[in-house]
Amino acid sequence: MKRLALEGTYETHAQFARAGVIALSSAIGSDLTTLSVCNLRTGRRRVLSDPPNALSNADIAAFNRYFHSHPLVRYHAAHQDGGAHRISDSLPTRAFRRTPLYGEYYQRIGIAHAIAVPLHVDDRTLVSFVLNRTHRDFNDRERADLDIVRTPLALAYRHVTLLADARRTIARYRQWVETEGWAEVNVGKGFKILAASRRGCALLAAVCPGARPRVGGALPTAIEDWLRRADRGSREFASSRLPEGAPVVALHAMRGAMGKWLLYLREDADACRRETLDNELPLTPREHEILHWVASGKSDAQVASIVGASVRTVQKHLEHVYAKLGVESRTAAAMRIVRAALR
Repeated sequence: MKRLALEGTYETHAQFARAGVIALSSAIGSDLTTLSVCNLRTGRRRVLSDPPNALSNADIAAFNRYFHSHPLVRYHAAHQDGGAHRISDSLPTRAFRRTPLYGEYYQRIGIAHAIAVPLHVDDRTLVSFVLNRTHRDFNDRERADLDIVRTPLALAYRHVTLLADARRTIARYRQWVETEGWAEVNVGKGFKILAASRRGCALLAAVCPGARPRVGGALPTAIEDWLRRADRGSREFASSRLPEGAPVVALHAMRGAMGKWLLYLREDADACRRETLDNELPLTPREHEILHWVASGKSDAQVASIVGASVRTVQKHLEHVYAKLGVESRTAAAMRIVRAALR
């Protein structure tokens, strides 16, 4: 029982449930033990049992018909901090055997007594280990023993639940990363590549001519030097653009555990468009910036506020832009930047 309750032992709910129903059956004595997950709003439950598959779909359907009148469900839904609880704690055995729940469910599966050990209760969900017997009810000593292990079991269940939530979050995050066009590179101690997609290696090679990055090998020297500087500075997050290669690549690094880093790389389409505009429109960076906001529909006053200049300075820059582009109005200048961006 002590081994069962060790927090952090189990990786999944299924592992925890299998270990729990087997250990409780052996330690306390039970003809049928389940991990029962009840949806208090829909009146439905899912079970994992020892012996395995002891309950048929028809059995579960019979239970669900009387879900909200079940003494154990009613008790723990109303007493979310309650401990181990027997059916006989809520209803005398003779009275219980006169209920439709007993006649249509418990009698058909050959069970006369049950005790529930709650692991998690909120307004939506009730999760319990449920021990069932054919003949003898659970005594006070057995109920006390179950209460002793209830807290560590609940902590173990919470740990497994948090781990499952973390895995789902990571999966959603990685799906988002891929959807947004990012490639992930996992970097370990010594700045070796622990894991990377083919696209991640290809982008590293594209911005570091001559490098041949591969899983198990070293990072390209330029990337390693950049990451070492971030590491020495105890930074948790670092960003850069690598314009030396083709294509232009945006690079983000996130510090992981145990000296590891996660790198995210993506072709910087905005940077590529800016480079195209720089080549086609003979403007200074400041003139490009002001023309960009003009093309976005901003007034001179709004542009001045955005770039931190006076309205007169913005107007002067626009006069230079008109002269360089051979146009006479802001609309014509804006159309030039749109046409250049579409090429």
